[in-house]
Amino acid sequence: MRILIIGAGQVGSNLAKMLVERGHDVIIVDKDSERCEALASEVDVQAIARDATDPALYEEIDLATMDIVVAVTNRDEVNLLASMIARDYGVPRIIARVRDPRTALLFEKLGVEFVIVEPLLTAKTIESIIEGKYGVIQIVPIFTGNYVLVSLTITENDSCVGRPLDEIPYPRDRAKILAVFTGDRFADPMEVEALRPNYEVIALVRKDSIEDFIQAFR
Repeated sequence: MRILIIGAGQVGSNLAKMLVERGHDVIIVDKDSERCEALASEVDVQAIARDATDPALYEEIDLATMDIVVAVTNRDEVNLLASMIARDYGVPRIIARVRDPRTALLFEKLGVEFVIVEPLLTAKTIESIIEGKYGVIQIVPIFTGNYVLVSLTITENDSCVGRPLDEIPYPRDRAKILAVFTGDRFADPMEVEALRPNYEVIALVRKDSIEDFIQAFR
């Protein structure tokens, strides 16, 4: 797929590296030329040092040919503008990072597929660990579509303990595991060799499939 990432900070850079490793054609835009040069030297990605608020940029990179646009700068207004432009160009899938929950509804009106409200995601994950909640927690609302972002805490008695994610029969056509929090870091699902008690599995799950998702790990 052709994927455009707006923002070459830690989130954007790491995402670009992961996507390139999986064979995707990635373009990343950031106004910081040093960031772009550093990323381009590490991975086979087209890194463009430009201001993402410049409309001319999107004609130059042929935005209409993109399959996905991901806006992950640290400024909600930039992510919002990039999402608006992507919508106008008819990009099929738009994903945006949001810091202020109050602006999330604006992204809904634009038809953004997934809105990740970052502070709520982090806070709710930590809360679930402290409180020892064993179940699915809706840690952030997804304002469009039929999916919610959920966190599942693994317990000692769960059947999934000691098994890799590949062996867990969760509904893959209705759920996408995004990360596993091991207690000290967020790990890519591909890096997790075996699930352990107190690991947090974070996934996008279709609303009508939450129970099926839970039971697959129990």
